[in-house]
Amino acid sequence: MVTRRVAEALLRAAARRWPVALRDDLHREWTAELHVLAEAGQRVRMLRFAASLATSRAAAPLVDRTVWRRQVRRTAAALLLAPPACVAIVAVALFATAAVRGALELRFGWAQRLQLPLFSALCAGLGVLLALRVARAARNGVRVGPAATAVGVALAVAITVVPAELALLHDERELARVLPSLLIWLAGLTLALWAAAALARRGRLRLAWTVGVLVAFAAADVAVVATVVDGIPPIDPGQPVTESPPEGVDRISAPLWLLTCWTDWSFGFPRPTDWERFLITDLVLAEPNFYLACTPYALTWAIRTARGEPAAQAAARATA
Repeated sequence: MVTRRVAEALLRAAARRWPVALRDDLHREWTAELHVLAEAGQRVRMLRFAASLATSRAAAPLVDRTVWRRQVRRTAAALLLAPPACVAIVAVALFATAAVRGALELRFGWAQRLQLPLFSALCAGLGVLLALRVARAARNGVRVGPAATAVGVALAVAITVVPAELALLHDERELARVLPSLLIWLAGLTLALWAAAALARRGRLRLAWTVGVLVAFAAADVAVVATVVDGIPPIDPGQPVTESPPEGVDRISAPLWLLTCWTDWSFGFPRPTDWERFLITDLVLAEPNFYLACTPYALTWAIRTARGEPAAQAAARATA
């Protein structure tokens, strides 16, 4: 029967538009319906049924809507929970560092110099562990453009970090002093995420990581410099020498201030001096390490979601 063969060909064409995991079951179901119509002699309805399946777009919304809702839930959970996790990382690292220092300072003279490197190492290590967890969630995250990804991650961080800073400082005036540097860092982080996502989308993963890390580092460095410049006066070269150290910091060492906050070291340079390092780290203690804990997961999410995946794998997971 020519009509039956035409209808079967249309059903095969319709089935090919569905994901592989659903294709066979749907084709069998449609074939059974076609058989019922053929047995009843309803050839016009048979052709209309097969043609509607072959030409309609009913398959796409059904699958895509389900997958999209699942992706939105997972994306929202990852982006909203990761920044508070970074705050928790900084708090855990701070308490762990204090415990180690308390256990060692009575026996070893170098325990005081260990605390900042240990604090930074714990923040970085726990931040990488968080990034590995986020990488798994990013496989099922919503895939949008680089700009939307960067802004979404940065907004989620901003929603967390500003109330956290307010709770830590207990003073709105202190928050007003710190807020400009936070905005500088968030703007730089957004730029880093956009650049990394754009490069990853083109398949240039190594360059995406390199550019993302460098831009994020520069943003954190500028944010720390802005805080120190605003909070600590410069050293006056004409100031008379006294026994007490000057309450200022020489601006010539500004590029090293972020690394100083992480390591309490001047890397062999004469500046910043021991007293200048004390002033800098006393002013900015938690913020540089929050940047250190937050950057790995943010870059991981931006790059991983921008990479995409083969269509066959996406269709198979969509029906899982």
